[in-house]
Amino acid sequence: MLPELTDGVLVLDSEMAGDPDHNGVFLLTGSRPALVESGVGLAGERVAEALTALGIGPGDLAAIVVTHVHLDHAGGAGELARRFPSATVMVHPSGAKHLVDPSRLEASARQVHGPLMDTVYGHMTPIPADRIRVLADGDTVDLGERQLTALHTPGHAPHHVAVLDTSDGTLFTGDAAGVRLPEMRTPRPSTPPPSFSAADSRASLDRMAALAPARLVLTHFGVVTEPLPYLADLTDRLGRWCAAAEKAVADGQDAAALEAELLRLFGAEEGLPLENPARFASTGGYSANAAGLHLWATRQLT
Repeated sequence: MLPELTDGVLVLDSEMAGDPDHNGVFLLTGSRPALVESGVGLAGERVAEALTALGIGPGDLAAIVVTHVHLDHAGGAGELARRFPSATVMVHPSGAKHLVDPSRLEASARQVHGPLMDTVYGHMTPIPADRIRVLADGDTVDLGERQLTALHTPGHAPHHVAVLDTSDGTLFTGDAAGVRLPEMRTPRPSTPPPSFSAADSRASLDRMAALAPARLVLTHFGVVTEPLPYLADLTDRLGRWCAAAEKAVADGQDAAALEAELLRLFGAEEGLPLENPARFASTGGYSANAAGLHLWATRQLT
């Protein structure tokens, strides 16, 4: 039996990069079952087999909601849409074109991730445009017993959507509320290039806190049962990360130097398992975060 995160929400662990408790795909059960997130392209078959084992046939899945089109969140959406032809794929308006034609997204990702594209992420299957529904801010998704509300939450990426289950106050945050894997003591901001925005991130964190959700579900990874302290802590950490980035840029330091400084300031505090850095390299690792912060700070100071 799959783990149940909260009432009627099961986690289909995509085991991204071969690691459990790393990259969640969340099944919302009921008369119109739906997924929030799809995992990476390489996990499409694994997720489909898990759904089949639960008795969800090709015509049963109603929706696949992706919080944004980064490959660890939307990479498997096309393969799952192919296997479950009744499912509508739902995404931010700015992300839809990349699901229809993922070639530019994949090319950009390959420049960043190199060989990890073949061993961690995999190929994205294109999705026909008529299978996609764009989610405007405030749009609702009717799943019968369950109603979802789409909330545009930019910052990590401009095409980011958080999803609130209004039936019980569960908020699926994608990467808008950072990363906290089970072995971490504290949350980590997620600030990748090329479009990280500190102002948008703070506004999105404030917006999520104002909802007073009952719980958060982090794609990386699992349930946060005390949302408001978590969001306040993350907001504080984001401010300290941004201050470090602005200082680094003002001092003429490059992104590698900023990465080393972030590790010095925050690595031990958050409980970073330094003996296994690869576990984080594909999910909010310090190298990618430092690159995004450095680019943001450079834009701020020029």
